[in-house]
Amino acid sequence: MKSIATAFFINAFLTLSSLSHSFAAVIDLTDVTFEHQTQASTGQTTGKWFVKFYAPWCGHCKTLVPIWEELDERLQEENPQDGIVIANVDCTKETQVATRFKVQSYPTLKYFADRKLYNYKGARNADALYAFATGGYKTALEEIIPPAPSMFDAKMKEFRQKFDAMTEDHPQLKYMLEDFDHIVSFRKNAAVVLLVMGAFIGFMFGIIVSLLMGIGSTKTKAQKKKKKD
Repeated sequence: MKSIATAFFINAFLTLSSLSHSFAAVIDLTDVTFEHQTQASTGQTTGKWFVKFYAPWCGHCKTLVPIWEELDERLQEENPQDGIVIANVDCTKETQVATRFKVQSYPTLKYFADRKLYNYKGARNADALYAFATGGYKTALEEIIPPAPSMFDAKMKEFRQKFDAMTEDHPQLKYMLEDFDHIVSFRKNAAVVLLVMGAFIGFMFGIIVSLLMGIGSTKTKAQKKKKKD
């Protein structure tokens, strides 16, 4: 009986330990999840977020990885009440978020707190980062948080990902996609017009095909009727 109870408590302890570790893990944000999780421009009710914008090939980013994880563990242990979340954004994949925050060098560290945005420019060691996240940010310059992408931008991102998969073996289609990206980036109104025109042309084409098929079937029926007579 004692062995069963001991095994139970050991399993419970290991489970709790793994749960606490998972809660403390650095979060990877994407174009799709960034605004939903951080609520950067919609109130920041999910806590304060310290976000590292990085590129996998960047040497400085690789050096920062263990420091970033150490910072996360320290905040979870010493300041759990502050609700500070440590996160990553891979700018080579999540281009929409990188563009939104005008990330031009790696790593770029941004702190979202008190419904404001603060750029971290200090030393890249655990103590300096911890001091900034737990109050030092209040002496830094505040920045306005850029608005979240529109529904149109989200749909275009989804369209791009699907089209990328379709055009892997078709270089000509890739060139067309690049031209379309250029239009979307610099002439969003023109892109909307193109989409509306495409939908309208497709609709009209469908009607014409339906009419032609209807006329064809009517002629066939008439010819069959004449043969019977």
